[in-house]
Amino acid sequence: MMDDNFKSDDGAENPQGRPVWSHKQDGGYLEDFLKAEGEGEADADNAQDTATDSVPAASEGDLKTRVIEALRQIYDPEIPVNIYELGLIYGVEVDATNNVDIQMTLTTPHCPVAESMPMEVDSRVRSVEGVNDVDVDLVWDPPWDMSRMSDEARLELGLL
Repeated sequence: MMDDNFKSDDGAENPQGRPVWSHKQDGGYLEDFLKAEGEGEADADNAQDTATDSVPAASEGDLKTRVIEALRQIYDPEIPVNIYELGLIYGVEVDATNNVDIQMTLTTPHCPVAESMPMEVDSRVRSVEGVNDVDVDLVWDPPWDMSRMSDEARLELGLL
């Protein structure tokens, strides 16, 4: 049997057999924070939900583009390149209900922002208008290497 670190949020074993971190495991760091912050704003939230129900949803492609733009605003603190161009974002998926799944890694498991970077990604993506829910999976396989950087990142770092 696989270790709990190798299971998805719903308890199913991860088919790739690789460790996955998700903000939804262990109660979810963001949900607890938002619940405490929003307890007094429940009536306003309900009114806003009703108002946004009549607004047509943005297309998945348009939302994905805006999510990627939000990710380009997050910089690695040790490297002057955003995490998207650095190649730390392995995948961005937007489903029909505007839930966003992001698969990302860090330059090394010993990265000093290993705890805070996934939370920042989650927070930034949640702030994009039209996003319903966000799931950030931090993966270590395949490991990051410099070949994952865009030409823009290589140019910025003087590697081209």
